[in-house]
Amino acid sequence: MKIALVRLRPFAQGGAETTLRYLVRGFLGRGHQVSVYGAGGDPRLAEALLGGARYLPVPVYGGSAGRALSFALNCRRLLRRGNQDVILSLERTLCQQVYRAGDGCHREWLARRRPFQHPLANLAQGLRPFHRVMLYLERRVFRDPGLRLVIANSQQVREEMQHHYGVDDRKIRVIYNGLDRERFRPLRAGDRAELAARLGAPPDDGVVLFVGSGFRRKGLAWLVKAFAGIAPRRALLWVVGKDPGREYEKLAGRLRVADRVKFWGLQSDTAPFYQAAAVLALPTLYDPCSNAVLEALGCGTPVVTTTANGAAEFVTPRVNGALIPRADDVDGLQQALTEFLERREDEDGRRAAAQAVAHLDWGTTVAQTLACLEEAAGAG
Repeated sequence: MKIALVRLRPFAQGGAETTLRYLVRGFLGRGHQVSVYGAGGDPRLAEALLGGARYLPVPVYGGSAGRALSFALNCRRLLRRGNQDVILSLERTLCQQVYRAGDGCHREWLARRRPFQHPLANLAQGLRPFHRVMLYLERRVFRDPGLRLVIANSQQVREEMQHHYGVDDRKIRVIYNGLDRERFRPLRAGDRAELAARLGAPPDDGVVLFVGSGFRRKGLAWLVKAFAGIAPRRALLWVVGKDPGREYEKLAGRLRVADRVKFWGLQSDTAPFYQAAAVLALPTLYDPCSNAVLEALGCGTPVVTTTANGAAEFVTPRVNGALIPRADDVDGLQQALTEFLERREDEDGRRAAAQAVAHLDWGTTVAQTLACLEEAAGAG
């Protein structure tokens, strides 16, 4: 097949972009012709980064709202000139047979954040051009008569699309992200201790790990407050990810735990941090299906997250993690972290964590996605 893939920022470091790259390699490896449509970039360099897939830069203009809208419009123009058999968009655009909703449902995200904002902020949110454009594009995707299938990366996202847009369940396929089984794997207890020591953790200290970019949405402030309640115990908080972190460093200082909180910044390889940690904590306001949760479980690390995270499907409370109903439930978060810090040598819990995602791999994700594309192409 001749497959067109669409993503605004195909070379970013997010979960959707990681998925895009695995899909490209998987499709090419199975003999398909692949073209990727993205914003800007040198086509020759881009093709090298994409493993030889053809890259077509799409013009974009303006700020965040302008970029989203101009990308959708210009993608439609360029795709109409192409001769692809099927279009798979990982973006809210105006021209696709298959849409992969890896970013979740924008309408749901706005609803989830509303209770945590000042009323004036909620008013401003409704007026912001970016949100208006995203909601317009989202509606257009689901009302497009040319849309044949929708891929959700969790049951949560499936339910959100049905609730907000009435998407026919027969059109939806749930395909989870894969896992790199070579990288994200459990270590034996002795190897974990040695790795934690190399990364700077004293032998008696358990590590609470946070991985993610967009600290506000992922609840880092509430995590720091919860951590402050357990810091007299032997514990460290490691923050891995990209965000202006000064306000969180100041918060740790005000709570007198700055000496036990370390900001690592963006890391090219997060696996050692998962493997060294006692627990991953992600009190997120909204996540369609957090890769950090899947990766931590793959490393045998228990997870504490919220019920607003699609990856909560893989967490069994009191077995391989805990689920917090609200991101701002600092007491509940503190209790859960305390439990799993005390259980950090519990090998049964670590085995249960790894077993929960043992069926996930990128080969399966690629094969299931290809099946959707073949079905959509055949329906034409």
